[in-house]
Amino acid sequence: MAIKQKQEVEKSKLIEVLTTEYRWENLLLGILAIVAISISAMIISGNTLLQINPDFPILGEGSNGIIFAWVLFSISLFGLILVLYPFFLPAVPEIKKISWAKWPKFLDNSVRVIIFLAVVTGFLVLYDFLILKLIAGFLGGSLWVKVWDGILSKLTLAMKML
Repeated sequence: MAIKQKQEVEKSKLIEVLTTEYRWENLLLGILAIVAISISAMIISGNTLLQINPDFPILGEGSNGIIFAWVLFSISLFGLILVLYPFFLPAVPEIKKISWAKWPKFLDNSVRVIIFLAVVTGFLVLYDFLILKLIAGFLGGSLWVKVWDGILSKLTLAMKML
């Protein structure tokens, strides 16, 4: 019995390399994009830590450095989008399934959260005050009391300004 052999089509090595998904390539692209965005932002803002020397060929002439920084920024932003896109793609159908609260319910929940935060903040300030008084009593010094009185006076002044 004769077995037919399949003819193997040779793939181009270049196509094989370009279509292969490597394990760390997205992480590396993300890191490089963030670094490039930071560098371009420093050049655009005129940060003294990173400036293009006016004697540098091509980039140092006129506004070529700023143009380079904006091109680098946009390419880096595109690279960052390429890295983040596959991460957020599966979330889109899930977000569409969410039933969002109506305005009255949203407002009610927001007010409750703000009241809760105010109460928790009040307890933390009270505990801080009591602990500072306790430490000042043990140490016998008035340093802690002066620090707390300074904070209270600034808070009182800020409240009067409102």
